Amino acid sequence: MKLLHVTATHLKPDGGVPVVLKELSYWQNEIENVSSMVISLVSPVDDMESKYFKYVPSEKFESFIIEFAPDFVILHSFYYLNYNYTVKILLKYNIPYFIEPHGSFGQAAMKKSYFKKKIANNTIFKKQLKNAFGFIFLNDAEKKDSVYHTSHDLIIPNGINVDKEKYKKNDNQVIFYFIGRYDIMHKGLDYMFEALDILDKQRYTFTFNLWGSGSDKTIDFIKNKIKRYDYLTVNFNFSIYGVEKDIILEQCGPMVLTSRYEGFPMTVLEAWKYGNPCIVTPGTNVFEEVVDNNIGWGVQLNAKSIANGMIKAAEDYMKDRTNYITSCKEYVINNYNWKVIAEKSILSFKSLK
Repeated sequence: MKLLHVTATHLKPDGGVPVVLKELSYWQNEIENVSSMVISLVSPVDDMESKYFKYVPSEKFESFIIEFAPDFVILHSFYYLNYNYTVKILLKYNIPYFIEPHGSFGQAAMKKSYFKKKIANNTIFKKQLKNAFGFIFLNDAEKKDSVYHTSHDLIIPNGINVDKEKYKKNDNQVIFYFIGRYDIMHKGLDYMFEALDILDKQRYTFTFNLWGSGSDKTIDFIKNKIKRYDYLTVNFNFSIYGVEKDIILEQCGPMVLTSRYEGFPMTVLEAWKYGNPCIVTPGTNVFEEVVDNNIGWGVQLNAKSIANGMIKAAEDYMKDRTNYITSCKEYVINNYNWKVIAEKSILSFKSLK
């Protein structure tokens, strides 16, 4: 079987989708009689350091398709004009393609710039949607929340590489943290900081560390909020990577993710990898999974619920810290190991042949 993943984003080795494609293609190629390639239509691939990545600008796409002859093509993310030509060529050679929206088909995501998206989906991107063989979702929650469906839709989760066992320190305190893009609306940071306001007024002395990147306006908003706290210790940081990230996050406690919408947040998988349970809203698409498996706490997207969730998380975590750490690590190993995800993905594609 030959699979072709296509991306039109600029590839950064620390980006969510590029990391997923690097791992997924590697492990798919480890399966007998499977060839999996990733092509970038807009960006050189040198930084990805993978032999399965190739830069194929649109003008060379047709010749590449003729030579590689994939069984299925997966277009990653949506709202890229480059894909219009890609789809034209795939239809010309009767090659079935999937769209993997990575969260952009969800109800909340669609409400953002609603009228622009509605017009675009019925004009510019209509052909992409209409002729897709199927859509690929990252979990069942994303599939149920999607505004688009076909009879061939698949669920292929993200995975993660889990390192050998590490051990936490700081066992006499709870350190909450957020890591990701500093985006007020998308990540629900407005509600998160309103929750911190409540906790500070109630004189809680939690430590809350923030890591990420964002616009100057958003960063100024965050820094100004932090200055006002009298009892909470909230630390602003820019993004961290690699070994430094592993060491620091391994020593943290519950991760807080209050997103309005997500596809499948890699930060949650990473948190479980480090043994960190998560406080999540329904928009993260892992709400039920977190609650059902006792690997975190579910809260609603409002300040009071988030604040109460953090209070409960602190109490629960201090009482049963070791069990939370063990449960999170075991859960991610058993369910989201990249080898397992790759094998399941190939079985899903084979079922359609």
